[in-house]
Amino acid sequence: MFTSVTDKACRRALGACLAYLAAALFCLLFGAVYEHFSHGVYSNAMVYAFAYPLCLGVLPFFAACAFGKERLAPSGASAHLWAYGVATLTVGSILSGVLEIYGTDSALLAVYPIAGAALLLAAGVVKTRSVFK
Repeated sequence: MFTSVTDKACRRALGACLAYLAAALFCLLFGAVYEHFSHGVYSNAMVYAFAYPLCLGVLPFFAACAFGKERLAPSGASAHLWAYGVATLTVGSILSGVLEIYGTDSALLAVYPIAGAALLLAAGVVKTRSVFK
């Protein structure tokens, strides 16, 4: 029974890994197309927007499954909070890139990193409470 639980957790972690990989590839493609049509103007925030789902999604979930630590991968409410945090950071980076390419700025852009970090922290707190129950 332990092996089947581990296999199920690993499949869930690999499924999340593939979803984050798809998101990273979409962000990479979106940034390339957007900058192609921006007439040579580019933004580092747009170029590196793919790094959030790659570094915060693909790498942790893949490492959890590859090293047999599926129990440490976010699951349930923790996984949802983690996904919301990664999405918030990614959208904030893309929006920042769009505004930089357009040539303007917004004070509301400071909300995205704060909200994303708070969601990631909340996911860690929820997961830590469930691991040590």
